[in-house]
Amino acid sequence: MELIMTLLDEYYEMVVNRIKSIEYRLLDEKRRKIKIGDIIAFRKASNHDEFILVKVIDLKIYRNLLEMYTATFDKDFKYRYESPQAVVDDTTYYSEEDRLSHPAVAIYFEVINPD
Repeated sequence: MELIMTLLDEYYEMVVNRIKSIEYRLLDEKRRKIKIGDIIAFRKASNHDEFILVKVIDLKIYRNLLEMYTATFDKDFKYRYESPQAVVDDTTYYSEEDRLSHPAVAIYFEVINPD
């Protein structure tokens, strides 16, 4: 299965430069369909013609964003945030209710585009 997901430019560039290898999302209907081995086309928010293909290599499901960001804080967030709760508070593209009550998924991936 191939999915299309949009990334803010900063995160898109981190994928392109092989800095980012995990995408964090709420486990909504679209994300529930993702399986290990699927291909995701990450497209750049400011230019949907730019995209990079990645292959899903692992999925980790959490009860909510706080649990997920706590589990991955040292790897991806400690250089920019003071705590996992600060990451949740900065995840403003989801409603507060969704951030607190919905499951979350960490999508581990590897870039498959040729260099």
